[in-house]
Amino acid sequence: MIYTYKLVERLKDSEASSIFHVNYCGEPRVLKVFHNNGDPGYASDHIRDLDRSRCEIRAYCRLKRFKICDAGFVPQFYGYMLAINPTSWAPHLDAFQHDTGLPCAVLMEYLPNVLLMNCVTYTKVRMEKAAIGIRKIHSALIEHNDCYPKNIVIIPGNQEKVLWIDFDVAIVYPNDAYVGERERGYMEFEAKVVESFGRKLVCYPRTYQHLLLQI
Repeated sequence: MIYTYKLVERLKDSEASSIFHVNYCGEPRVLKVFHNNGDPGYASDHIRDLDRSRCEIRAYCRLKRFKICDAGFVPQFYGYMLAINPTSWAPHLDAFQHDTGLPCAVLMEYLPNVLLMNCVTYTKVRMEKAAIGIRKIHSALIEHNDCYPKNIVIIPGNQEKVLWIDFDVAIVYPNDAYVGERERGYMEFEAKVVESFGRKLVCYPRTYQHLLLQI
């Protein structure tokens, strides 16, 4: 399977993962590879997963099943890989060689020329699309749990799209039975926070932009 991939460039590194632009079967894609240094398990509520790779995989599987990807509120999701051998991807995955376990990865839509939502790119229409998007995500029983403008991207063009990214700390509720008044309150609060970003980006652009850079 690895021979169908060609790594084009490294896009971003963090403590938890590395993101690559890849060519998969002749199509541009994004491969997000997660470090594996042991399973941190679950939070005390036994619902919130502390493993970033599982969070992202479960979230995208749910988003795909609920057709949120197809609706254009999040990137398209093409699948995931478990237990990747970093040696087979040398030298690109050399940073994963010393992990205690084998890395996992998700394959997603490649989004060229993206803009991040900030005080420069903000418009009322774009923020309204982001607010609709977060509620669509909630409809799939997913709490994004990191709903800052840094995770909102804009795809310019004749049919401009505004998408949510980065679900590696998302809370994916198994089914409706796990979503009571408290959980719905969390999601409603998250939606209200997103709706408030527009006012802050317009009224306090410099202060708010400085705050975002520290998140």
